Amino acid sequence: IGAAQPHYIIGMAVGSGLFGMFMLCEGFMVPESDIPVGWKWGYHLAFHTYSFKWFMYNQFGGEDGGLVGDAILKRYDIDTEDTTECIVVLLVYTLVLEIGFFAVLKVFHTGKRN
Repeated sequence: IGAAQPHYIIGMAVGSGLFGMFMLCEGFMVPESDIPVGWKWGYHLAFHTYSFKWFMYNQFGGEDGGLVGDAILKRYDIDTEDTTECIVVLLVYTLVLEIGFFAVLKVFHTGKRN
């Protein structure tokens, strides 16, 4: 995001705002079932969602979850989670960002100072 902006400070501000909004929609503060319909896109688009679900299921799922593990997962709507889907989404997200960053640098970076 920062490389696509004319000034890096603007890119940092836009990126911080975007990722801050993603953190609000990831399902930690508000479970998926309580997120308003107009904000569901943020839940599904944010990579924070998939890392959070993967962590929660890994920590509290199965026999290692302890006495209240199932209740915690149910509270966050993660009781039936496919960790493979989370891994694949995070890997695809990583590849798309890396390719996009490379393309922006290849197109916009001339190597000349103004």
